[in-house]
Amino acid sequence: MRSAYLEPNSGVSDVRKKVKVVNAALTLTAADSGTVFCIQQDSAYSITLPLAATAGPGWNAKFILTEAASNAVKVIPNSAEDTLIGMIGSADSSGGESAESGVDELVWASGAAVGDWAELVCDGSNYYVSGQQHDNDHMTIS
Repeated sequence: MRSAYLEPNSGVSDVRKKVKVVNAALTLTAADSGTVFCIQQDSAYSITLPLAATAGPGWNAKFILTEAASNAVKVIPNSAEDTLIGMIGSADSSGGESAESGVDELVWASGAAVGDWAELVCDGSNYYVSGQQHDNDHMTIS
């Protein structure tokens, strides 16, 4: 019975998210869909997304800054693509960041704060970005 799948006694109700701590360069694959990446800023590095066509429609991931420092951490598409589109809101009401056409990097900058986050969803052609930052200068999308 379909409705029994998520019941606690069904034996298959463990719907925890996949969580990975990232503190060095990483190249993601289609299998990383659904993962929450906990970003640590101890060094400068890039997290490279799979080609949008390879990731496919529905690929998604969330990136949360869990350890702040003074290094830039980037989420970037494969070098053959400029496929990030979307916006990062700012809790301090001073605007935010946005890209209305495909760009090639999402950056947690020096001065970013723990909890600044972005979520990406792929449609097979582009990655759509949404997120939130404490202050307007914590993240950029360009």
